[in-house]
Amino acid sequence: MNSSLRSTKNEEPCIVYPWDVCDEDEMNAKANFQNNYLDHMSNLKLKSKTPSNTLTTIACGVLPNVTKELIEEYCENGVSMVVFSFEGLSREQCLKFVNEIRQGVFNFSLKKNDRIPYSMALVLDLEGSRIKTGSISTSEPNQNMIELPTNGHVYVTNDITYKNKCTENRIYVTSNSILRLKEHDRIYLDYGKIELVVKTVDADEVYCNVYRGEFLGSRRSVHIAGIPIGTTSLSEKDEENVRIGIELKVDIILIPGVRNAEFFKRVKKFVCDERGTDIDLYAKIDNSVGLECIDEIIKSADGVFLHRPNLSMELGYHRIFLAQKIVLTKCNIMGKPSVTYGGFLNSMERNAMPASSDVNDVVNAVLDGTDCIYLSVTKRSEHQVHCVEFASSLCRQGEAAIWKQQLFSELNNKSKTPIDPAHAISIGCVEVSLKCNAAAIIVITTSGLSAKIIARYRPMCPVMAILRHGKCARKISVWRNLIALHYIDPIETVWSKDVENRTKLAMKFAKKKGILNQGDLILHMRCSKQNAGFANNMSLFYVSEGDLADTSEAERSFSTLKRIKRFLRNSMTENRLIALAMLSIEKQISKTFQISTKK
Repeated sequence: MNSSLRSTKNEEPCIVYPWDVCDEDEMNAKANFQNNYLDHMSNLKLKSKTPSNTLTTIACGVLPNVTKELIEEYCENGVSMVVFSFEGLSREQCLKFVNEIRQGVFNFSLKKNDRIPYSMALVLDLEGSRIKTGSISTSEPNQNMIELPTNGHVYVTNDITYKNKCTENRIYVTSNSILRLKEHDRIYLDYGKIELVVKTVDADEVYCNVYRGEFLGSRRSVHIAGIPIGTTSLSEKDEENVRIGIELKVDIILIPGVRNAEFFKRVKKFVCDERGTDIDLYAKIDNSVGLECIDEIIKSADGVFLHRPNLSMELGYHRIFLAQKIVLTKCNIMGKPSVTYGGFLNSMERNAMPASSDVNDVVNAVLDGTDCIYLSVTKRSEHQVHCVEFASSLCRQGEAAIWKQQLFSELNNKSKTPIDPAHAISIGCVEVSLKCNAAAIIVITTSGLSAKIIARYRPMCPVMAILRHGKCARKISVWRNLIALHYIDPIETVWSKDVENRTKLAMKFAKKKGILNQGDLILHMRCSKQNAGFANNMSLFYVSEGDLADTSEAERSFSTLKRIKRFLRNSMTENRLIALAMLSIEKQISKTFQISTKK
């Protein structure tokens, strides 16, 4: 039996067993199990130790010039999604773009992830009917921004001559709607950072006063107040990008301009007709009409992407916090994953440290229940990795302040009986984990359904889902609390042996990430037999010293090549260039372990 000794000068040594009550100061346990909100808040500890693992997931925006080295750093810092657009790219450029991302994930998986394929979802962001500015033209070679000072003046034009020649005096926008404006109408640039007031309208340009000034970069968003952009289907360009995304096997597609469930269903039918049935479709809530129909949209979508900057243009900044609470709470109740984009940490575009308002913004999104925080600043900042590290730290601080017991109780009360057995046992799993303060929940699953239901009810600990299907692993990695492990070892003929091997892999991974230590309690979910349909068997056990022992060098050498070859067969070998790169990496690792690469 494992135990540890803890003593002070004035006290006798005290034997601490794994099943003893956790340290309340470290776990905020006293606050989590209070009977009312005021007692919960008043019992939070400023010096309480936050968990080493971030439960809220992080998404980063990437540009076509992204490098595999940067993707490796994102993986090392726990980024679960990369969001990209195919705007202005040819099919060949799109292929090279996606392959660069996948190569970075592959390299990280081999070098730093114990050769476990890292589950990072590839997310295609469709453009929709956006209005944007042109590209900045400056005399300084390294300067990519211009300043529009407050109380200054600027011309806004749709003359294509100025598309790549935007200056402090004249800004190009991709819309003819500006010529319909009248005096005193307002134009918002870069999600409202810059506000222009129309003075006069000429034949091909609008003369404006800069009501609120700021720096402006290339190809920033434009919102024209009072002139909504209404569409009933995807544009031809978006449809073509969807086809390319399906060809490149992206995991998630963000659908812009969703105004009702009918619009979303039409898009979903188009994607399915193009053989994209295995791709999750997330509805962008970026307009007030869609917000009014939020219930039916959430039911139809695989997930929700809350686009706060666009919403704030229509609702006003003073009401956007309320819209965030409404959308995220409804997603939690209906059990759909939510991604929140709010211009988080934008102050780090030019600074190494964020503004205090940005800090509060991230934490409040976590407290409101978002599954994922989307950082677009990583496309512009020189401190991309630092932005991710800072966001992850803020998420952990926010998670520590959540009233977890009450949150589970309220979510549980929303589940209407009778419910299916998979749902019922998952709820029981979360309740047991809260009662016994489990350090982790390990779920052996095929599709990820059981793991998603467990994560839906917000346990206090990470949920580690071990799957054989890489696509499923990447798609569920968006959920809060979920850590998806893609298991690629050969299937054992004996089901219990297969479960044991997967469980050992999860425990060793958790040890490396600092999730599990000797004496921690694990809640284990699995099928009682193969092809049972859902995880219907729950057990608890403590982590012993033997469970965390490192595999011998000989054993690792024996299994290395087998796992690499399986990864190569099951992943991104469609493109010859990436396949050759993978083969080169395989040979390097085989040489390190002195293993022959011959079949």
